[in-house]
Amino acid sequence: VLRTLNKLSELKETRFGQPPPRHGLSLLWWFAHYCVQIDSNGRMTAKCNPTNGTFGFKRFHNSDNLLPKIKLPYYEVGNLHNAGSLPDYVTENYSGYSDNSNKDRIIVSFNSRLNKFEKIYVTQHSDKVHFDQNHTYCISTDLLKEIKQLSRDKFLKGRTNRSEQLSISMPPSVQRSLVETLRFRFVPAH
Repeated sequence: VLRTLNKLSELKETRFGQPPPRHGLSLLWWFAHYCVQIDSNGRMTAKCNPTNGTFGFKRFHNSDNLLPKIKLPYYEVGNLHNAGSLPDYVTENYSGYSDNSNKDRIIVSFNSRLNKFEKIYVTQHSDKVHFDQNHTYCISTDLLKEIKQLSRDKFLKGRTNRSEQLSISMPPSVQRSLVETLRFRFVPAH
């Protein structure tokens, strides 16, 4: 069962698209802003058509059973070897070599009859061919709405509309230690 990410903080915890030169966060921001429209009922209408290969979309056959078996086709986007017309801010760190600059992908299930995305997933390669089951997540409409409210710079810096800063550079053990240290220092004396 794949985990569904509902909030920006949950996405940051997964470290999807991190650290640079990975392109996954820029890809996800672009997708949220330019490929999908979410209506008041949570339906995800496609603003781009993955069936025609625009932006480098291609069929994803799910041969390794990475995603649930469904009747709708899956399409992936984000392979910078065939970037199509992805914007420069998504492709700018691509080296062309076998490094992490081309590791991240978005995979969608697409209903062409209704022109809507049923599910949206983010994943990363575990090697040159296979995707990593342990780093594949479903993206909720709530998370997409949250991303849509942010500028690209604020999204990449991990800020939310509530000016809440999310740290993605410290390991959780260091964060816990820091919180405990600060808590100890600011306990009022009785």
